Amino acid sequence: MKGAGVAARLDLVLIGGGHAHVAVLRSLGMAPEPGLRVTLVARELEAPYSGMLPGLIAGHYGHDDCHINLVRLARFAKARLVHGTATGIDRVARRVTIEGRPPLTFDLVSIDTGITPDLASITGAAAFGVAVKPISGLEAKLARIDASMVEGARRIVVIGAGAGGFELAHAFRHRYRDRRQQTSVTLVGGLLPAVNDRARTLARESLEASGIEMIEDATAVEIAKDHVRLAGGRIIAADVALVTTGAVPSRWLRDSGLPLDPGGFVAVRPTLQVVGDDNIFAAGDCAGVIGHPRQKSGVFAVRQGPVLADNLRRRALGLQALPFTPQRRTLMLLSTGAKHAIAARGDLALHGQWVWQWKDWIDRRFVRKFNALPAMSAGSADQMRCGGCAAKVGPVTLARALERLDPGQATRDDAAVAESGGERLRLETIDFFRAFWPEPYVFGEIAAQHALNDIYAMGGTPARALAVAVIPQARPRLVEDDLFQLLAGARAVFDAAGVTLAGGHSSEGAELAAGFSISGTVAPDQIRRKGGLREGDALILTRPLGTGLLFAAEMRGLAQASAIAVALATMRQSNRAVAHILMAHGASAMTDVTGFGLLGHLIEMLEQALLRAVVRSGAVPAYPQARELAAAGVASSLLPENSSLASRIETALTSEVMALLFDPQTAGGLLAGVPWVRAEGCIAALRAVAPEAAIIGKVAGVAEDDMLVRVDP
Repeated sequence: MKGAGVAARLDLVLIGGGHAHVAVLRSLGMAPEPGLRVTLVARELEAPYSGMLPGLIAGHYGHDDCHINLVRLARFAKARLVHGTATGIDRVARRVTIEGRPPLTFDLVSIDTGITPDLASITGAAAFGVAVKPISGLEAKLARIDASMVEGARRIVVIGAGAGGFELAHAFRHRYRDRRQQTSVTLVGGLLPAVNDRARTLARESLEASGIEMIEDATAVEIAKDHVRLAGGRIIAADVALVTTGAVPSRWLRDSGLPLDPGGFVAVRPTLQVVGDDNIFAAGDCAGVIGHPRQKSGVFAVRQGPVLADNLRRRALGLQALPFTPQRRTLMLLSTGAKHAIAARGDLALHGQWVWQWKDWIDRRFVRKFNALPAMSAGSADQMRCGGCAAKVGPVTLARALERLDPGQATRDDAAVAESGGERLRLETIDFFRAFWPEPYVFGEIAAQHALNDIYAMGGTPARALAVAVIPQARPRLVEDDLFQLLAGARAVFDAAGVTLAGGHSSEGAELAAGFSISGTVAPDQIRRKGGLREGDALILTRPLGTGLLFAAEMRGLAQASAIAVALATMRQSNRAVAHILMAHGASAMTDVTGFGLLGHLIEMLEQALLRAVVRSGAVPAYPQARELAAAGVASSLLPENSSLASRIETALTSEVMALLFDPQTAGGLLAGVPWVRAEGCIAALRAVAPEAAIIGKVAGVAEDDMLVRVDP
């Protein structure tokens, strides 16, 4: 592959997952630029395509039809993905500030963050209006509107009668067509100022046919809880007021010190470079091209994408960026609720079902171009090796090696225990693995949480940490930044846990990897060992299973972005409070579920306790999409070795179910035995910090043979 093996020398940061930036990512995936390291900063991990949002509201499309999976696209482009919100640019230090985490350095930066309605121009809009943009949050707002519809007759007012407002009014009318008598829709504003008279006439006819009231050439000046007031004093009853007028860029852009055009948007030259700075680019609705003013439309952002990609490449190579003149007239395809649309360009105006079918074909093709990407085939699974705790040596291989090293050593807990010379015992543990997620800060957070879990699982308190970091070869400043980001993520976790990051070791290598040695202490009467299970204990699992499945799927471009977001958010959480709650409810034994999977670690506990257990597979919590992936045959590269323990399992369940139960976990939950009479109270207490904690089975009795676990449905 072009660029493979070339050390990074330039940092390109893409701020926002807009229509132009998805084109840049696809371009870089199709033809990587040697030495260019790319980072995407995105508030959401899915990018909605604005042209299909009216169809989503109307019910013609599902969520996946009109959203671009940025996790998959970033993987395809070999780009790092920062799930966060940019808050500023330091042009002198060449840094992008990110909410809640350290800044990112850059050599080149591009901005494509979209726009929001100017709610300040309408009194009460911030409190009572529903801003249509940013469109990434529209579905959540739509769910709230749906919930309000059960209250009886509802009155929807759409403020702004441009293309967006016109389509929204029709979409809501179609969405609630079965409640036509109880729902009114009103459209306020100058109707479609950018189209010709014939198209405007067709638009008025469509509004009348759909029963949408049009109040043309009117301006909303106030939104209250139950009405909209127009200039001149007219009051319109409103339960929902959607605002599509007066677009403005994000506030941080307005406060960034970047040059702005008269409308307050980032001023760029025809090359899409910011005025006065050749290394900062901007595109899409947040930018205004000096000399080529155009209306805010997704069409122009789409057209800018290939130009932006080419000019970013040229700038990275030290070449002069080329100017681009956007077309003056664009084809507008306006959906009218049902599968019918109006086409307008210049003096041309057409309408009909065939126009909607044409629009549907164009829109689906656009989204498919970014979602239907080349993926690693199932036949390549032997060459695909997972990261995180799924990169561990398998349980049987490990046991044999340790037996050869130390014959007869049967007790192996999560941490080594030693006398400290004081009243408390000393605990020591270490974890290390290569990255399963390419962004160093988040990887550092998760690696640190994972390492701390060994101490928590033994009832201890961590105190000190030493780091081992492997950083991919790159230009010294980029190596510095990677190491800083990795350790900053870990440091944030350790600071919150009261743990001192005391030192460590670093080296360059082929891929990002990290680990931590953790030392802590525990009172002798508080220590929890794997072999402490008691007959009759309830088995409690505090987190879902499926990280191995999800990140194996992510490597192949098969994971849903929303599922990855849930997993990353959970893995970054501490198990400290969870451990305290389990111990407060009499936990007899605890372990953290990691590379050997739920059943592998349960077998370890049962072997040492000389007990057997029953697990109810249907009670085991799983991450979103995990069961679906297991059923599709997706698996971590460690699963075959984990599954070699199946000889200790009695079950009639399918291999797909067992794949989940043996799935290796990174930063997994705790597995504990708790007295049965206290189990429900324990779960009730856990739900505040571990919402998916569940009783998954019971320690059933003394082990009589090699079959230690029975797995029931």
